Amino acid sequence: MPVHNVFPHGLATGTPQDLLASMGLLLPVEIHVPQALASALTSQGAAVPQPITGNAMVDTGATGCCIEESLVQRLGLQPIGQVNVCGQSGTRLQNLYLARMSFPGSPIPTLELPLIGVQMPGQNLISLIGRDLLRHCVLVYNGPLGSYTIAF
Repeated sequence: MPVHNVFPHGLATGTPQDLLASMGLLLPVEIHVPQALASALTSQGAAVPQPITGNAMVDTGATGCCIEESLVQRLGLQPIGQVNVCGQSGTRLQNLYLARMSFPGSPIPTLELPLIGVQMPGQNLISLIGRDLLRHCVLVYNGPLGSYTIAF
């Protein structure tokens, strides 16, 4: 079972040593086109889009994993469906995209899964990790230590 531990080192002086309070449960993530699309592009001699890299926040309130909608076009992803998403502004119909997620620097396996296109302006995030992915792992948040562990 791959285990990924995150401890509160390297935070600025005076910053609470609590990852949840200071920045949330963040994971570096790369979002790639799905394997079938990469294979099709390669067989046609076309370039496979470079993965989008950034941070994903673990969001236990999110039913599914999400991607910042503005980044979808850079990957050339097409909607595979739509889902209703409940948020601060009510329920909205959002596009669903198939993509691969990898987690550089961690033993978390690369996963191909549907991602919900959402708007996350000003959050410096490219993705949310929702309960659809979390149901496959053990997540431990150690409040007193200010650390967390994810095991798959």
